[in-house]
Order: sequence, then C-alpha cells, then structure tokens
Amino acid sequence: MKIKKWCSYFIRYMFVFLILAVYILEPMSAQAATNYNSMTLAEMRQELARLKQEKADNEHQQEVTEAEKEAKNKAISDTYAKIEETKVKVEEAKQSIEESNARITELDKQTQDLMAYYQILQGNNSYMEFITDSSSITELIMRADAIEQLSNYNQEKLVELENLIDETEQKQVELLEYEDELNANIAEYQRQLEEIDSSLLQFSDISMSIDEEIETLEDVIETNENMGCKDNETPTACAVRLSSENDDDYSWYINNYGWLKPVTKGRISSLFGWRSVPGQSSYHSGIDIAVSEGTNVYPAASGVVVRTVSRSSCGGNQIYIQAVINGEVYTMQYAHLLEVYVSKGDTVDVNDVIALSGGYSTASKYGGYDTCTTGAHLHFGVSEGAYTSFSAYTANLIEPPGFPGKGSWFYSRTQWFD
Repeated sequence: MKIKKWCSYFIRYMFVFLILAVYILEPMSAQAATNYNSMTLAEMRQELARLKQEKADNEHQQEVTEAEKEAKNKAISDTYAKIEETKVKVEEAKQSIEESNARITELDKQTQDLMAYYQILQGNNSYMEFITDSSSITELIMRADAIEQLSNYNQEKLVELENLIDETEQKQVELLEYEDELNANIAEYQRQLEEIDSSLLQFSDISMSIDEEIETLEDVIETNENMGCKDNETPTACAVRLSSENDDDYSWYINNYGWLKPVTKGRISSLFGWRSVPGQSSYHSGIDIAVSEGTNVYPAASGVVVRTVSRSSCGGNQIYIQAVINGEVYTMQYAHLLEVYVSKGDTVDVNDVIALSGGYSTASKYGGYDTCTTGAHLHFGVSEGAYTSFSAYTANLIEPPGFPGKGSWFYSRTQWFD
C-alpha cells in the first residue's frame, strides 16, 4: 500500500512540475525570439540594416576561415611529403650503415691478415731478410715503413668507418624523431581543421538564421508599408489605427465586434494545449475541427492575409490572417488545407471562402506530404498581436475563444460557448 501511495505522490508531483515547466520555459523561448511586434517601422528598417551588416561580416569571416582551412590542408599535404622524404633518408642511412659495416669487416680482415704476415716475418727472420735485402738505405727505410704504414692505414680506416657508423646511426635516430614530430604536426593540423570545420558550420548556421530573419523582417516591413503604416508605429498600433480610420471605407482593416467560426459546423477533435497521443506527448498550438475534406473555410474575422505557406511538411498548406477584434489585434492560423484561394496582402471578409479543408489526402499516412495530420480536419490557431514572425506567433498563442469541449459539435458560425 505504501508503494502505491508513494507512486501516486510521485505522479502528482511530476504533473505539477510539467505544468510549471510550461509557464517557465515558454516565456523563456518567447524572450529568445526577436520581438519585431514592439518595434516601430523605422526601428525595423534599422534592424534590417544591422542584420544585413551582420550577414556581410559573417560572410567575410567565413571567407577568412575558408582561407585558414586551405592553408592547413596545404600544411598537412606538405608535411606528408616531408615524411616521405624522411622515410627515404632513413632507408638511405640504414643502407649506409650496412655498407660501412661491410667495409669495416673487410678492413678488419685485411689488418688481421697483415698483422699475421708481420708476425710470421718476425718469427722466421723473413722480416729481416725483407728489410736487409734492400739495394740502398733509402729502399731499406721505405721497406721498413711500408708494413707499418699499411697497418696504420687500416687502423685509421677502421676508426673512420666506425665514426661514420656512429654518425649515421645518430642521423637515423634524429630522422625517426623528426618523423614522429611531423606525425604530431599532422595530428595538430587535423585537430585545427576540425575546429575550422566547426567554425564554418557555425558560420553557415548563422548565415541561414540571418537569411531567414532578414527575409521575415523584409516581409513584415513590406506588408506594413503597403498597408500605410507610419514610421513611428508598431504593427499592432498600425492595425488598430487602420481599423478605426477605415471602418466605413474598407481597405485594409475593419474593427470586428466578435468572433465567428471558420466553418459552418464541426466537431472538436483535439483541444488547445498539452495533449497525449499514443507514444508521445506534445503541445497543440490550436484546436482541431473534424470536418469532411473539401469543406469551405472562412475567416473567423475580417482582416488581412499576412502569410501563406505551401505544402509544409508539418501543417501542409496554411493561411495566416491578421484582424482587429473589439479593438485588439489577433493573428489566426488555418492549417492542413486542401486548396488555398487567397494570397499575402489580400483583404478578406468573413463571408469569403479562403480555402478548402484537407488533412486526409494531404496526410503522409495516406501518401501525401503532411506528417502532422492523420485524418480530415481543420487546424485553427489564434495568437495575440500582429504577425511579425512565426516565433512571435507561437510565443503569444491563446486558446481560440468560443468553442465547445473535445468531442462536442457546433452547428453554426455564430454559435458561442463559454
């Protein structure tokens, strides 16, 4: 019983920890994203110029690092060549030692033979006969010195060859040590190359990240300029102003006075927030509305199309619409669409058909491209504030308002649930 009780406590504590983690980690991730929504249009242009300069600096550093890599590769190639030269010299030294040893053996034998002959001459007076048989005193001296000189010559040659062997052996040791040093140099060069490759990968990742950020910021600036936003306005403030100024003359925004459903009827198949599916747990960024594939999809509020996505591997075809509802700015996401009928920059009315729902034929399970759906439905998400980036969108997600609980139906676009 105690084990069961402790297990129950453990499960409760883990559940509390996971709930706290959601509130702690999600704000951290939101802070990590650049908040363009708090920038004015003029500040966005300054940030765009800074990002472009950062990209240029990064690309220059990448070129410098590529040159360093090329230099290291050349150093390794040169070092391998030196190793091969050293191996040749080591073999030459070994050959020289062998030849010197053979010569020593030969000279040593000649000296021994000469000394043996010298001793024989001394033993039977042949040496004296050889000396005294001279025809003159000069020849006598020459004959006496000849034997001594031959012996001394051999001894000198032996000493010379032994010194040569010592020098060659020392040279061989030095060459082997040099080869070890060269191998160590190669290992160090290769370590440095790994660091350089890591740096290049980092520069590449940074460049990709900067490219995406530049593209997003250029897109946001263009959208706000086209809508007539002022340099000193943030996207959210601009949307609110435009909605109040253009209430009668519909051009970009109107101020909606409530939420509508994005389809005429449907059943809630998955709720907003943390959810468990077989084999995994994940955070669901919206609600799933079960409808037949090919169902008409409408804007939940009149507004502006700020982004469209085509055939994403997770989410498929998507539309993001920015709208002002009761004086507040929201961004709505429609995902897993079979067909899309609007483009970025279009103004849409609540009665416009903006897309057809998908989720079945588009699912990878049934041969499609979308890995984040397993059946026909519409994913509908809502975020507070103007759309400035996907990270900002996900950081400000809220539960879509006015929908029933999981498994429940709604039967009109105006039906509201608390």
